[in-house]
Amino acid sequence: PNKQFIDQYLEGWRVGDGAMIHRATAEGFTYDDPNTGIIPRSGFIEFFDDFKQAAADLKGVPVTEPFLDYRDMVMDKSAPVWTVWCWWHAVGTDFQGSAVIKVGEDGVQSEQIAYYTKLPDQTP
Repeated sequence: PNKQFIDQYLEGWRVGDGAMIHRATAEGFTYDDPNTGIIPRSGFIEFFDDFKQAAADLKGVPVTEPFLDYRDMVMDKSAPVWTVWCWWHAVGTDFQGSAVIKVGEDGVQSEQIAYYTKLPDQTP
């Protein structure tokens, strides 16, 4: 079941379908975003809609499919709860970062993301 859950979860992000993502999550799922904090499963759909809108605002047009692109994915399947690391990128923007996802037999348990950005110019 772990593979089915992670495949559905990532596909939901790829196509921009919050309900698909939500269906792949476990009951105690949390999403940890450095800008908004820890989002429980019950608040995920609202968070996802806001996240998707932020990407649309960066693009200047509505989000189309694909929404996110994944690369450099690594999966540790050595324990009952798998750990998945990946680099994500909102297609058509510079909005990108990394993610660590935990997935078990009951669904995706958590995701923790970090954003990638350039440092401000340090020139005096």
